[in-house]
Amino acid sequence: MSTESKDNPARAICTGCWCHLWTFTANTARRARILGRYTLACWQQQKIRKATRLLGEKTFQALERGEANPLAAPEVSEAVQKAKDLKELKEKNYLAIAAIREKIRSSCVIATPEKPGGVEDNPPLP
Repeated sequence: MSTESKDNPARAICTGCWCHLWTFTANTARRARILGRYTLACWQQQKIRKATRLLGEKTFQALERGEANPLAAPEVSEAVQKAKDLKELKEKNYLAIAAIREKIRSSCVIATPEKPGGVEDNPPLP
């Protein structure tokens, strides 16, 4: 605590309020980013389903043409690669969500009554 806030306890309380307000605002923005990331993940999941469906169709068409190994057909291998790429993008998105959650978790602190200057971490977020 600075000497200025020791002389004026109201200023120290006000400074603490601004700090908590800033944390609340920052975490609200982070939660909005998580919501956007989840929306993106849902959209990516739809694209994965479509790619998987197309993969099945291409495999069936290759079998109908009499291919011995339908996965060796170029259009099937392209469909497999596209599905893998989409799954990797979705996984990166979930890793970004986990990183944002960790930022929120590290910014939330509760003052403990046993140690007025100490802090206790919040319980883990779901």
